[in-house]
Amino acid sequence: MSRLRGATVDFAESRPAQRTRAALFDAFVELVLERRYDRLKVGDIIARAGVGRSTFYEHYQGKDELLKEGLAGPFGVLADLVTERHDPARLRATVEHFWENRRIANVLFAGATRRLVTGALASLIEQRLAERAGDRPLAVPPVLLAAQLAGGQIALVSAWLAGQAPASAEVIAGALHASATAALVSLDGPQARREG
Repeated sequence: MSRLRGATVDFAESRPAQRTRAALFDAFVELVLERRYDRLKVGDIIARAGVGRSTFYEHYQGKDELLKEGLAGPFGVLADLVTERHDPARLRATVEHFWENRRIANVLFAGATRRLVTGALASLIEQRLAERAGDRPLAVPPVLLAAQLAGGQIALVSAWLAGQAPASAEVIAGALHASATAALVSLDGPQARREG
């Protein structure tokens, strides 16, 4: 388990594998704060972490996979907005976590990484939408609704973290929840609105 700026990365593996993955993650975060993501190389990460190239590739296919794993926890909370598992307290804590880590979030949610980050969130949302729908047909394909939600969530959080307007974490969490709830109406289609 690695703690870095309030984030916890928990790896269900052997202790040496956990230490290796934690070292890689910590090195990755440090480097992302020092240079642009598109200029970051796997060689930079392994040098900073003090591990070999083959060791890196035992755990990850590349830096994008490392990034996605690092975001899976907080992005899972955002994706849960479309499920019954949604927990308002966890959402607020996640939004507060983004604020506390805004320096790295501002790097990751902008520039070349924004598309990758948005895609990672969209993938998690799409999985949850598919689970929600089960076998029933949907008015809007989950892949499209997931792209809309992920883009909107990243845009809202990014603008807030960049200081475009003052708001509390509670207000941002409420806005994220409201937009997901509104989008779910389109998922179920006009029939669900008439029945509800």
